[in-house]
Amino acid sequence: MQPVKNILLTFDHEMFLGKKSGSIEKCMIDPVNSLRPLLTKHKAKGIFFVDILGLITFQKHNINPKGVADAKEQLQQLFKEGHYIFPHIHPHWRDSIVIKEKEFDLSNCTQYSLAKLNQEEIDQLFQTCLSFLKELDISYPAWGYRAGGWCMQPFSIYKDVFTKYNILYDFSVLPGYKNLDNNQKFDYTMIRKTSPYNFSQNVEVPDPHGSFVEFPISTMAYSEILILFDRILRKYHWKKNDRGFGDGLSASSAGLMYNPEKKEMLSVEKLNWVKLNAYKNFLKKNNFMHLISHPKMFTQHGLKSLDNFLSYAHKKFSIEYDPLKMLSPRK
Repeated sequence: MQPVKNILLTFDHEMFLGKKSGSIEKCMIDPVNSLRPLLTKHKAKGIFFVDILGLITFQKHNINPKGVADAKEQLQQLFKEGHYIFPHIHPHWRDSIVIKEKEFDLSNCTQYSLAKLNQEEIDQLFQTCLSFLKELDISYPAWGYRAGGWCMQPFSIYKDVFTKYNILYDFSVLPGYKNLDNNQKFDYTMIRKTSPYNFSQNVEVPDPHGSFVEFPISTMAYSEILILFDRILRKYHWKKNDRGFGDGLSASSAGLMYNPEKKEMLSVEKLNWVKLNAYKNFLKKNNFMHLISHPKMFTQHGLKSLDNFLSYAHKKFSIEYDPLKMLSPRK
């Protein structure tokens, strides 16, 4: 019997969050449609954290109504195919500005984190986002969530809405990372857990009796020589025009993370032929592997590398993709 390995394939299904949002088609629809056949091939269950406020903002201003309609249809299809569809909230969409009547400028990041809002505003955002999904007939007995910008601190601002809307599972924590920017502040440097754990009052403090479950994002350090080869390969693919699907610009605050252990998040957009063996070795050594990926940043090379990795995983191990089934032995 093959040993069981747990792989979480999570995707922040969103547009860009800086000076230029990009289009719904290039950032959301096209890259996910390129991903779906690969997930079907490997019978893999994905978890899609949807930037619902972005779609609502396009809808509110009647910009690209076809793109919004197509995105809704795609979410319904993903749900029917067995993938999880959970909310992913970036509150600074409320301060976005229309540019050229086709996209948005989200340069104002003063409300990038929910910690900048009051409790009533936070509750309203969760209610709005969950209602949006429920109107598409997407619903669960218990929900999952990923915080915009990984900002899950302080958890006290989330606890009441998590309880009220039955959100039991969080996928936001990056062990060993912190961000010093005032608009995107978090500190996970004290977290050493690299597999799912329960918590109650603070996401950074495991509590075996806690009502909530954290699925920490996996990270890995690389040798200097591998980092060099990775840079060379990326420059090569850039010159060959194998670039990300998306057509927008990222928020500046997202690049200010402090990572003293010099590790990197495991991700489809960071995976390539140079790192492929490192990903395979990680899976050999660990029973839990959580990839956080952004479809807008997918490349064709990255998708081919994921295909190769999952083919290897299924050849060597019995793979579990469903986060709830990963928890069943712990209950």
